[in-house]
Amino acid sequence: MDFTERWGATEDCLVREAGSLGELLEQLRGRISRVLIGDREWARLSERAHQLPVTMAAFPFGFELPLLESRPAADFGVSIVGGSRSARFFEERGRAEDAGSSMRGIAGLLAETEQEESHLRRLAGRKMLLEYDIASEDGGAHPDPGIFLYPAEDVLIGDGQRLRDLGVVVDAVDAATGLALDAAERRQVELVYLAMEADTSVRAVGAFPSRDRGLRLAITGFRHTPDVMSYLERTAWPGERSAVASLCTPLEKRGAFAYMGVHQDVHADGVGPRLGLSFYAREGQWLKDIQHWIPLIDGIRKQRLAVPTKLAELTDSWAGAETLFGKSGPIVLVRGIHHFKFVLVDDRIEQVKAYVFALMLGLRPQ
Repeated sequence: MDFTERWGATEDCLVREAGSLGELLEQLRGRISRVLIGDREWARLSERAHQLPVTMAAFPFGFELPLLESRPAADFGVSIVGGSRSARFFEERGRAEDAGSSMRGIAGLLAETEQEESHLRRLAGRKMLLEYDIASEDGGAHPDPGIFLYPAEDVLIGDGQRLRDLGVVVDAVDAATGLALDAAERRQVELVYLAMEADTSVRAVGAFPSRDRGLRLAITGFRHTPDVMSYLERTAWPGERSAVASLCTPLEKRGAFAYMGVHQDVHADGVGPRLGLSFYAREGQWLKDIQHWIPLIDGIRKQRLAVPTKLAELTDSWAGAETLFGKSGPIVLVRGIHHFKFVLVDDRIEQVKAYVFALMLGLRPQ
């Protein structure tokens, strides 16, 4: 069974399990620690997920868990893959007369990547990620999700030769999110790309329509702390670079990561002061084995960068695979950690987050 058949079979199973992704998540509540996501926060998250199709669980979805604060909150992210039932859900909603701008933008991206000859499809594939702000919501109207495209590792590499390709991806995100980037903002995006080394690549391009204006780029492939420092200097990041060194150097000495990523918001006057630093345990990003993360978790604990009880719950509960027995037969629930991210502003660490994922795999009877 190839990948397409696998997720198609899983989608078929899931529609018999629950009427929405939120309903499915309620069935999984007992497997998610209340130290990580509290009941009040879970209710808000579940309410948002009830607006999404259950078939989205056939692809990686997950939670953004803040570890520096004791409040058990989480934001929420889901994947959309072109050609799936979930993609058709968004395409149909985007064509409705009362569709909001965000839904129309998502549908437009899906329609473009449906075309086999599409240049955007060759660059960014048929997958996008939607990031929903849940932890910061005040109980009012739900904000539109962030929309992100994910070029493959070998596409937007930092050889200085991919400006046109980068422009295609930026144009797509710009159109989908309604940013309406001007010439100054586009030039700053190009300058960030030109500051990259050849062994790094742009792995995500996106924006949050409901947040402050700015295009977010994620650059990955940094192997050593000096590489990150040099890149930040070339992009004229306005923060205190010594704070970056103080964070990264001890973790590097511990052998706590395979490579790092830098997340920056680009504005007309350059990169913003908020800097995201992500750490990946090894080359393969989808890791359900907690042992690969122990050196990094121990390093975070030693530097007192997270609430100890949250780190302990994360270590004990968020890794591995188990078989669930549902209405449609056995389904495997896979859980793991995708990466850790530190958010720095000026000379301080403002946030520490674990990005954890889950997906379900239907087991077709033989």
